Amino acid sequence: MDPKPFPPGRLPRISLVTVSYNAADYIDATLSSVLSQRYPDLEYILLDGGSRDGTMDIVARHRAGLSHVSSEPDGGQYHAIQRGLDMATGEVCAWLNADDIYLPWTLSVVGEIFATFPEVDWIIGSPAYLNRLGQCTRVSGVTAPAYPRREIAAGWYRESMSGFLQQESMFWRRSLWQRVGGMDLSLKYAADFDLWRRFAEHTDLVSVAVPLAAFRQRPGEQRSSAGRDHYDAEVARVIAGQPAPALPWRLMGEAGEAPRHLMRMMRWGRAPVIAYSQAQQAWCKRVCRRPVARTSLADVLLERTLRRAG
Repeated sequence: MDPKPFPPGRLPRISLVTVSYNAADYIDATLSSVLSQRYPDLEYILLDGGSRDGTMDIVARHRAGLSHVSSEPDGGQYHAIQRGLDMATGEVCAWLNADDIYLPWTLSVVGEIFATFPEVDWIIGSPAYLNRLGQCTRVSGVTAPAYPRREIAAGWYRESMSGFLQQESMFWRRSLWQRVGGMDLSLKYAADFDLWRRFAEHTDLVSVAVPLAAFRQRPGEQRSSAGRDHYDAEVARVIAGQPAPALPWRLMGEAGEAPRHLMRMMRWGRAPVIAYSQAQQAWCKRVCRRPVARTSLADVLLERTLRRAG
């Protein structure tokens, strides 16, 4: 069901950036997931790195809904994202990778949240995942986990501790982007990790109790897996000098997948959350203690069962 439109003038302008390179297999789904929502004040910028696989032929079919399109060699993904976000004029910004998607309600929910809560500068939805065919394969089993600000700022949201923050479901006010000065483009692999850490030095990451995007998992093909050693080296550089987690948590995080999941379930933090109240028929914001885990015990047990079955 399509989301109901809100009265014109009430919602903030949302500026989105998608950068692509030889993304013909997925770009149609990505663009359609945004433009089909008919958000009333959308600025959608697409920057292509000079694709030669038919990507731009697909983009041309969506040209009427795009605010800016270019296709030319660039300095890499982060340079293109920085360029696109520097062009943005909206109050609320995000970038969506050329193989991920937004969900049918995403922009209406995001617009209403930023219009309703002027004190909120940065939000994240619940994680969801796709396979290569575009089928939803998993949604986070934990509703609105906590994202303690001091832990993000200290760099604890990495694989061996609290897990990576899901970029595709994040939105922020452009004023926050301007306050931190955008990305550190000396980082080739972990510029987003560094950006979140610097965002958290200024404001809370507010968890929204619904999925806002889905990440397409393509093992072996993506930057996060193909360049893991380089990524880890850059993360180490970014967090140098930051407070370390307590020794018991650190040991559990480094002991393997099962102890790491247990550690996340045991750790709770006080952080803001936005959820829909059925009683009030409205989005409500609260601050409360919740686990930092995004995977429930039931999720972990099911995954172990599936692995044994395979």
